[in-house]
Amino acid sequence: MKTELTKQEREQIKQLKNEKSQAIRQLLNNDAEKEDVAEYTKENVAENLQFIQKIYERMSRDFDDNFNETPIFYKATSMAEIDQIKKDVQINHFLEVTTDLEKAKAGLANILNRPVLLQIEDIADIPWLQDGTEVILAPFLDVDAIEEIQESTENFKTYKINLSRQLRKILDENSRKKLYQKVIEDTQTACEKIAHLIEVDEENSAHYENIRKLEQLLAKHHFAMEQETYEADSTEEEKQSDLDDIARINAELTSLKQEVNKSFNERLKSMQFVVDWKNDLFTYLKSEFTAIDERSCQAPDKVVEVPEIKDEPKAKAPEKKEFVPTGDSEIDSVKTDCLENIAVVQTLLGNIRELIARQQNHARIAKELDSNYKALNNAFEMKNYAEELDALVNGIFDKVDEQNKEALAQISKVNLQVSILLNYLNNAKSAVSKKIKRFDEINILEENELKKEIAETIKNIRCEAELKKLNDDLDIIEDKSNLKKFLGKLTGRSQLDQTMLSQIKVRQDAIRKTFKTKMPLAYNYSIHELIAEIEMFIKENKDDELVTEEVSRLRRIKEILKKNFMIIDSKVVSIVDQKTGKNLPLASRKISKKELIEIDTYRFLNRYGYDKSFDKDEPEYPDTMTSEIKRIIDYIKSSDIL
Repeated sequence: MKTELTKQEREQIKQLKNEKSQAIRQLLNNDAEKEDVAEYTKENVAENLQFIQKIYERMSRDFDDNFNETPIFYKATSMAEIDQIKKDVQINHFLEVTTDLEKAKAGLANILNRPVLLQIEDIADIPWLQDGTEVILAPFLDVDAIEEIQESTENFKTYKINLSRQLRKILDENSRKKLYQKVIEDTQTACEKIAHLIEVDEENSAHYENIRKLEQLLAKHHFAMEQETYEADSTEEEKQSDLDDIARINAELTSLKQEVNKSFNERLKSMQFVVDWKNDLFTYLKSEFTAIDERSCQAPDKVVEVPEIKDEPKAKAPEKKEFVPTGDSEIDSVKTDCLENIAVVQTLLGNIRELIARQQNHARIAKELDSNYKALNNAFEMKNYAEELDALVNGIFDKVDEQNKEALAQISKVNLQVSILLNYLNNAKSAVSKKIKRFDEINILEENELKKEIAETIKNIRCEAELKKLNDDLDIIEDKSNLKKFLGKLTGRSQLDQTMLSQIKVRQDAIRKTFKTKMPLAYNYSIHELIAEIEMFIKENKDDELVTEEVSRLRRIKEILKKNFMIIDSKVVSIVDQKTGKNLPLASRKISKKELIEIDTYRFLNRYGYDKSFDKDEPEYPDTMTSEIKRIIDYIKSSDIL
């Protein structure tokens, strides 16, 4: 039977929700870049670790009762938190929820930005603590699934989420103590590193702004010097002064960019230390939770080793093949050849597992963006064949001692052919670059496939919005009253309207053509250019109620891209300046309104790439790695040496 909470335990829950809430949530948070360093003293961290264990110990005591109950929990939250959960796929902090649906709905009124109701089901394997209708779920949870529930009767979105306990490492008491000491001793350094991260980000923000201004100034100098009248209208002193200015600006730009690059490298080192410290802290806590569960007589099968790649079982470490030279040069030579092939296949397996991890990460990003992404290579099938090949080459090694001279010669011949075929596997296939290795090429193409689908998503949103706006512009022009049309003829406005109508048609035709065109794989996609396009669109349309939804979707995409890719803001600004033609003033002669409309259309089409054309017959990317591995397997089997 579930025991009632004591007065002391109720006080601990109150502390967890109030005065200790920020410190503990920060301690259990993955985000090390937005933290209050004042919370990270050795004393605070030690105290909070002990407090967390006390709360979990109380949860674990009632776990058997919880195991037999499967209530539905609710939480009032925001769309931003849902997006964060989708991104992290983990919840490491204590999660406060309620069993009272109406109370959760009432809490939505306190969420100012896009309120969302979170519904949590099937948590039979998760310890939790209940006080009335209020519930606290244990930390370190995996998000197994999250999906929107379509309910037309409600004026807010509801998301259903399935959770499970994260996998844990098994540590003995001595190892836990050593890890605890390491976490505490590294706390001060971690605090300094976090402060350094904050300082570097502030400095780089200022550097990026200065780089942007200098690049704009440099562009203006170059533009002025490229004008036809420059040579005639400028004295030698003025020309030399301009050259000196350009040299000075270039020197400042170089210095600033070097400083930013140096800061970025230092930032990476600081960030890695903080990430490692957090990982040690999480490992320590989860191992302590394991010990608490064992004391509470929890089932041992709830604790397993952490796999190297999420969603894929950890492969058993291969037995390292070694041999003591026999003195028989022929046997020793054949065994050496076998070991070389075994090592190559092991490297192949490692590359494939890394590819699987990349593909899973690409799929996660695409899902966040509501973009399509389909891996170009069937890496799981590839892995299955590679594991079969690994068993075969190891089997050949084990067979060597049993063979006579004639059989050894046959094995040597097979080894040589297998070695040739394995080397062939490493040759790049397409025209990305002949200097890179096969899996480098595969990774480049997989990332380009992701970027292509992101570009497709952004393009479709923009096209839909622009066509919607152009249709609205057509309606406005065509709905003019007869009186306005008559006045237009007198003032010449009707001619401008006709020009507008013709230019709208030009834009519509170009946009529709782009809308129908599928983005090709054989194109060098730039995330910086995609973000530049988004920023231009948002700036031009942020006050247009007709495309509010499209602006909101693109803002969200921009945020997700910045979280998942390294973005240099000054580079984005430079691309925007180039595409919008900020430093390209019109010719000095007077330009008519009709010409201005036509020029605006040209700039619009160029700005968003609606004037861009792609090859219709794009060559398909050949996924041949799997079949090539299978060919080696078939060759070994057909040799009859096993």
